[in-house]
Amino acid sequence: MSAHDQPLFFILVGICAFLFFVACLRHYSSRNFLPPESWLLLAGVVYGSVQHNYVATLPVIELSPELVIWLLLPIIIFASARNTSIPALRKEALPIFCFAGLGVILTLFLIGIPLSWMMSIPLADGLFFAAAVAATDPSAVAAIFQRFPIPERLNILLEGESTFNDGTAIVLFSLMAALALTDVPLSLTQALMQFVWSIAGAIPLGLALGWLAGKLVLHWREQNRFSGLTLTLLLAYGSYLLGEGVLHVSGVITVLCASLAFIRSRQAGAQPKEGELFTSFWEYLEVLAGSILFFSLGTAAGAHDFPINWALPGVVIVLLVSRAVVVYGGSLLLRSVRKPLPLPWQHVMMLGGLRGAVSAALVLMIPADYIYRFEMLCLVFVLCLYTLVVHPPLLRLYLQKVELAETPERK
Repeated sequence: MSAHDQPLFFILVGICAFLFFVACLRHYSSRNFLPPESWLLLAGVVYGSVQHNYVATLPVIELSPELVIWLLLPIIIFASARNTSIPALRKEALPIFCFAGLGVILTLFLIGIPLSWMMSIPLADGLFFAAAVAATDPSAVAAIFQRFPIPERLNILLEGESTFNDGTAIVLFSLMAALALTDVPLSLTQALMQFVWSIAGAIPLGLALGWLAGKLVLHWREQNRFSGLTLTLLLAYGSYLLGEGVLHVSGVITVLCASLAFIRSRQAGAQPKEGELFTSFWEYLEVLAGSILFFSLGTAAGAHDFPINWALPGVVIVLLVSRAVVVYGGSLLLRSVRKPLPLPWQHVMMLGGLRGAVSAALVLMIPADYIYRFEMLCLVFVLCLYTLVVHPPLLRLYLQKVELAETPERK
């Protein structure tokens, strides 16, 4: 082997080792009461700590913000909508908007304001952090939901909230980044206009691209499976590049709308096997991208001296309070418009409000020269680890004791 080929050789060895580790971890953790994402976080901390403090010859694992933004984020967003039922979403549009729209904006302030006070940092930086952890990700407890009879409407609410609050949180994160990372003053009017344009411009673009891609796949009838699956990859990355890099609208909203439109346009003519292939392919990509993000977040936290102070339990309490306000307060609001949610459902939504791959991706996108980057890495790590370690066992115990009956809406 020539000296020129050695770096590539060791990179490939590292990739193979990581894939083998992830495969083993996900296989054996399926018999455990904790989701595999929690073990990936802990394994990343161990690796980062060992590499930083004891074995400096181990390769440093660090994802660049560009890699997260342009390579991993489109996969996470596109895959999040793969099982979405468009008619069901339309039926539950009001509750989903309440939790994924108003709830995320409320969470931004319920977390950002107390955090800026606890850590003595500017409010813009506190809101910047809050935007990174505003999105929920119940995918880590999906295996638990599969073992218990979950009402269809509750499942739609959980999936719909997760799908749409990802987009809302990432748009808010980009907006808060403009406030926290730049010295250019941004008025409330300018911020509101940017927020509206980034969403309003992205929605028709994504819907058009997704509809065209879906019709093209149906025209091909997916006789060539390679072409059909390749087109979905092209749709995910192409819509993101066109929205974010060319038209300067929200690439995330563009991808999300493209995914929903693609699914809707091909549902009428797709065969069951074709749908299973699409779902399995994107489930694999989502799991792989999420594994990379969780492990990288763990290594980033483990590679530094972890600060132990009162802000760590404080931010967990703030997160729980904000989630409780959104879930129980939002449910009261829905009851007033005759869209009630049973109290046991509200408890499930409270426990299912985990922080996952999107939060990990957003904090890893923060530039290395940002003054509070390490503090935010540690806080996001603590929140992800807490929700992944504590909530799944509690949710399992709760579902064992309570029967979640399908409750009809009030007329």
